[in-house]
Amino acid sequence: MQTIQITSPLLTDLTFYLNVYKDVELLDVCLNQLRRVYPDTNVILRTDGDSDPKIAQVANHYNAQCYYGERLMPLEKGGQIVHEMLRLFLKHPTPYLFKIDPDTCIAHPFNSLPNEPCVFGRKQGTWENEPISLPSIQGGCLGITKDVAQRFYDSNFFLDPALAQRPPPWVLNEKLRPRPMVSGLTSIDWTVGWACKQMGIKVLDWPEIKSEWKISPENHDLRYAVTHPHKSAEDFKKCLPALGD
Repeated sequence: MQTIQITSPLLTDLTFYLNVYKDVELLDVCLNQLRRVYPDTNVILRTDGDSDPKIAQVANHYNAQCYYGERLMPLEKGGQIVHEMLRLFLKHPTPYLFKIDPDTCIAHPFNSLPNEPCVFGRKQGTWENEPISLPSIQGGCLGITKDVAQRFYDSNFFLDPALAQRPPPWVLNEKLRPRPMVSGLTSIDWTVGWACKQMGIKVLDWPEIKSEWKISPENHDLRYAVTHPHKSAEDFKKCLPALGD
């Protein structure tokens, strides 16, 4: 079935959600650029166990909501980090939820967005060139339509104790084992991908999003609305040569 697109979505159709953990300086750069593009869009920050008071100051400066919370990224918390994101988003939902990171750059407004229930962004079905039978969206920019967010939340899927097991059920490939088994951390990317597989939710590769794992993508011609990662303020400026202070 062909994907129906919404042309020129309203600026207020989007909510951006960021987990913040020991990256407040980069957060300031990220939100500065985001507000240049989406000055009135809903932005939610949640600290993942980081009690730095500067986070609230940055949030206030950029008119963003800020919630301080416990650390949920460790594997023993399972999928709680996703469930909490959905809970906060659904307080005042918009048609689209975008989970981004502090090293994600919003270059310009989206020209179009999907008009069907789905999870979308930069589709990844391989890991270091090894195929994985679990397509998911790279977490630097993970889009979820409101109806899917509501379905996820109502199902309590991300509260399933199985997601805290060692290894969790989304480890379908040896390349995915180090994060939970060595680092002891969950993965939002692959946890959401697992949910999509189990619940029959469509995962779409979206052409305006270029989110990679390690390498900063080039975007000098601004073909992408969103790029990731940019690990420093200088990386943001390289991506957007006209970006000022």
